[in-house]
Amino acid sequence: MRLEHPLVRVAALLICLGGLLAVYFSIARPWFRRWGATDAEVAMALPGDDVVPQARSGETRAITIAAPAAQVWPWLTQIGQDRAGFYSYRVLENLFGCEMPDIKHLDPRLQSWKPGDKLWMYPPRKAGGAGFAVLAVHEPGRALGFAARQIGTPATAPVDGSWTFVLQPIDAGSSRLLFRGRAAGGLRSFAAVFNFGVFEPVHFAMERRTMEGVKALAEGRKPSAALDNLQVALWAALFVAFVVSAGLVIAGRRPARHLATFTAAGLLFQLLTLVQPSPFIGLALVLATIRPGVVIRSFEKVTGRG
Repeated sequence: MRLEHPLVRVAALLICLGGLLAVYFSIARPWFRRWGATDAEVAMALPGDDVVPQARSGETRAITIAAPAAQVWPWLTQIGQDRAGFYSYRVLENLFGCEMPDIKHLDPRLQSWKPGDKLWMYPPRKAGGAGFAVLAVHEPGRALGFAARQIGTPATAPVDGSWTFVLQPIDAGSSRLLFRGRAAGGLRSFAAVFNFGVFEPVHFAMERRTMEGVKALAEGRKPSAALDNLQVALWAALFVAFVVSAGLVIAGRRPARHLATFTAAGLLFQLLTLVQPSPFIGLALVLATIRPGVVIRSFEKVTGRG
């Protein structure tokens, strides 16, 4: 395809974007909605399912932990913005104002739950105090199930979502941790698009890190904040390369090269945020995919800053 005409360049970008979306919806999304879970685990009834009995959509994710359930449970019960945080990408959480604590030790004061308690995901003084889910199911040593609301559902509306954490013993030295989310569906068009295209993958990336954080802590390891920060930095670099290369294609600056960068950055962004390989592998892939010097010089020529 010759890319001299602006409309042709825009059409080429849209075709590549369509291909990226096709990969996301046909491969990535079905995979991460049941990450780590077996067919039996996806199909089985779990505590908290009756919070939204007529759910139209659901996600079940699972991870094996080399520690008995009794050793995992205290770490799980400390989850919360007003407790020990979510053991996730704290730098990203705090970038959006979560003010997430970073507690990597057990504290009995943070482990008490009773039905009606709130799982805070955002500081209570922000967002009108709406950043929480309410504990609806409490089976000590086994399950915490929360009543929640979908994106776009008013705080005054009935509960239409649930989020449940379930521990299942395997043997004396290992256990399975399952996270399940269920939703009633029926979102309006904009909320549905935002949910499918933005909230779901972001939620998975953060939830996966939470599950891996619980696993590491229960097994006696401390997650590395430095590696987490490197991971997030790589995501940011890819996103910038994705956007800048699109602008350079439209501007007609070596459009074929930057169209290739646009496509590669989009694919690699999905790989790094969802599959989450080692940050060192991610760094090598990023450096092999984009050449920062070329992108920066082209950007400077377009903006007149070079």
